[in-house]
Amino acid sequence: MNRNANYNIRERMANRFEVDQRAALFGSRFPGKGAQKPKDDMYAATSREMMERQNDAAIEDLEDKVGQLKDITRSIGSSIKDSNSLLDQMGIDFDKAASLLKGTLGHLKGMMANKSSKHMIYMVLFVLCLFMLMYFLRKLSFGSGGATSIQLKENASQGN
Repeated sequence: MNRNANYNIRERMANRFEVDQRAALFGSRFPGKGAQKPKDDMYAATSREMMERQNDAAIEDLEDKVGQLKDITRSIGSSIKDSNSLLDQMGIDFDKAASLLKGTLGHLKGMMANKSSKHMIYMVLFVLCLFMLMYFLRKLSFGSGGATSIQLKENASQGN
């Protein structure tokens, strides 16, 4: 390595504090000592202003996103409240249905324990009456309504 004869590393290390590194990098806060050129100050101010605008835009974007998240969490909370009230109501309805079913099952057990065939006779008579009623209603509908439907069919075929 070829070094300058006048170059001394110890001297350079001793003088390293003579230059204000912070002032050289960011600019001096005190205008008298180590003042920069006016162009450099203008560029630094423009750069700082541009960064502040970018930061403000990013902050506004974050505020919008936080507002959206707030609205979403509120809607989720109200949906959860509605679902919980629906589940509570369904639980009450199921309890009522279970008690009705329990009562019906008790009645059925009591009816099966009863050895008399009186309830079977009533049921057979009811079914027979139901069939007879259906038979008569059907006979009445065919007796009176059958002739008109035939006449309508004949009139429709003659019109063609």
